[in-house]
Amino acid sequence: MKLFWSFLILAALTLNAPAGDWLSFRGPGGSGVSEENNLPATWDGKKNIVWKTRLPGPGGSSPIILGDQVFVTCYTGYGTEKVGKPEDLQRQLVCLNRRDGSVKWAKVIPSKGSETRYGGFIAQHGYASSTPASDGQRIYVFFGKGGVYAFDRDGTQLWQTSVGTGIDGWGSGSSPILYGNLVIVNAGVESGALVALDKTTGTEVWKSKGIRRTWSTPALVDVKDGKRELVLSVPGKVLGLDPETAKNSGIARALTITSARAWCARTASFTPSAAGKPPPWRSGPAAGVMSPPPTACGR
Repeated sequence: MKLFWSFLILAALTLNAPAGDWLSFRGPGGSGVSEENNLPATWDGKKNIVWKTRLPGPGGSSPIILGDQVFVTCYTGYGTEKVGKPEDLQRQLVCLNRRDGSVKWAKVIPSKGSETRYGGFIAQHGYASSTPASDGQRIYVFFGKGGVYAFDRDGTQLWQTSVGTGIDGWGSGSSPILYGNLVIVNAGVESGALVALDKTTGTEVWKSKGIRRTWSTPALVDVKDGKRELVLSVPGKVLGLDPETAKNSGIARALTITSARAWCARTASFTPSAAGKPPPWRSGPAAGVMSPPPTACGR
C-alpha cells in the first residue's frame, strides 16, 4: 500500500457556534469522546462536507483544533508517490483556518540523517504519524529521530530537543501528551525511553529507560487520593509511573495473549484498586487509552 497526496476534510460541524477545542491525540483525557452535539453521523464526498483542503503531502496523524486553528502534520520529499531519496525527507506542521480550510502557515522540518527506508509497514503510515498536542498557547510535535518541537500559534519555532536517533522498520507513531509543565513522549524507538521535557524550554526533566518495542501513546489516569498515574503499555505488561518524577508506582499488570488481543478490538481502562494491588481490567469508556503490544495483535 502506498500513501498518496492527503486531504484534510472537515465534516459539517455547527460552525456558527464555538466548538470545543480538541488539543491532543483522541481529545480530552485521551478518551476519544467529544461533548459536542448534533454532529453528522454520515458523510461522503459531498454530503455534510464544509471544506476540503489538499495538504503538501501525506501523513498519518490526527488534526487538533485550537479555536479557529487546525493543526496537522504531513511529510514531503521522500516516501510519496515519487518516493525520492531518504535525505530529502521533510516533515511539516500545517496550520489551517477552521472556518474555510485555508492554509495559514506551514513549517518545514528537514530530516536529520538517515531514516527508515520507505517500504513494508512504513508505507502504510509514513513519516508523520504523531498527532500534535497543545496547551492553548504552544503547539508541540514529535517527529521521531527529528526530535520534539514547540511552536507558537503563529508558527514561530520556540525550541527543538532530540530524544534519540534510533529508527525502526515500523517507523515512529506515538503522540506527545502534556502534564503540568511537561511534554511527555514515548521515545521507545528513538532511545528506548519515556522522556519528559519542560514545555517552556524543551529541557529534559526526567527519562525512564528500558522502554522497548512499544508505539503506544502514554495516558494519564486518575487514581485514588486525587493523584494521577502515567500509564504506558509495553510488550507483555502495562507500566504505571508518577508523571512528575517517573518513579514506578508498582503497577505492572501482566497481559495474557487472550486479554491483549481483546484489547486490540476494544477500549481498555483502569479501575483503581486497593493499595499495592494491580488495578483490574474493564472495558468501557477509557480513563486512559493505550495500544496493546504489537506482537499480541499480530502486527
